[in-house]
Amino acid sequence: MKKDFQQLPSQATPLPYSVTSLADLPGSLRQSAMQSVGSTDDLISICVFPGRTYLKNWFSWENVPEQTLLFTCKGIHHIQAPTFSHHDARIVSIRAADLLYARLSLILMYGGLELVDENLSRVIVEFNAAGFEIIQSSIQDFLRIISDKNAMPTSEAPPTKMLLSELGGLSFKFKNGLYLYGLLPEEQLIGFVFQPGIWGQRWHHFPLKLSETTLLALTDKRLIVIEEQSRSRFPAYGWIFTFYPRRVIQQIGVTSSRQWQELSVKIRSKTGLINRRILLEQVNGLAWQELWLRFGTLPTVL
Repeated sequence: MKKDFQQLPSQATPLPYSVTSLADLPGSLRQSAMQSVGSTDDLISICVFPGRTYLKNWFSWENVPEQTLLFTCKGIHHIQAPTFSHHDARIVSIRAADLLYARLSLILMYGGLELVDENLSRVIVEFNAAGFEIIQSSIQDFLRIISDKNAMPTSEAPPTKMLLSELGGLSFKFKNGLYLYGLLPEEQLIGFVFQPGIWGQRWHHFPLKLSETTLLALTDKRLIVIEEQSRSRFPAYGWIFTFYPRRVIQQIGVTSSRQWQELSVKIRSKTGLINRRILLEQVNGLAWQELWLRFGTLPTVL
């Protein structure tokens, strides 16, 4: 379910940019874009990701062609320019109403966006994170289309500002990530569980990382999971955000063991259930169950 991006663009990677009309797109994308946008589509914004060539490994280079994201009032069209191996442009369209989850990676100068719908159609773009502000509002508008329709009234929840302040006392980094890049404008944070990285041992001598530092944030619109990505004890840079609309969450269960609790988030696609597992300390597992019992649905303890 999770894609690990191995190649991180350097500072030399061209920045994404926006254009005002389909006619302003590069020639490699223009015709396919015009064919993709239907007569009933209300085009909101157009983002272009320049092509690039990078060293894939010690023996070969890889070319990533130009791409564009067309944001409409109903969803998104992703178009990738033709290549030597694929003579036709690649086109994937995702309706906001069908979104299963969205994943956003912001790690140093690397940016990655992954969108998956209920049919498991997938859009993936990678970009220089220094240009994220160019596409941030378009991504938020896309996520807001479906989120606003599934918002839950939560008058009993503490104010978002108070919860963010509490989170800042545990991790200023994760508080900033949630506030700056996770929450939509006017989205209400209901509660959170912050889980530091969990370490075990391999062969009783060597440290073994069992899970990354993770934040579970429940809002009136979505479940937001924020993670780090590090293979050492040193602090990791950046964040990986995964956004799950409330409507796709079929079940949340907790499996208990002697030392940990494993949270199981089952999301509903048209091909079956997809299971996302998150390891928690006992106290955090109990805190999540209490939060979900009050503001979600009753978790099933397996």
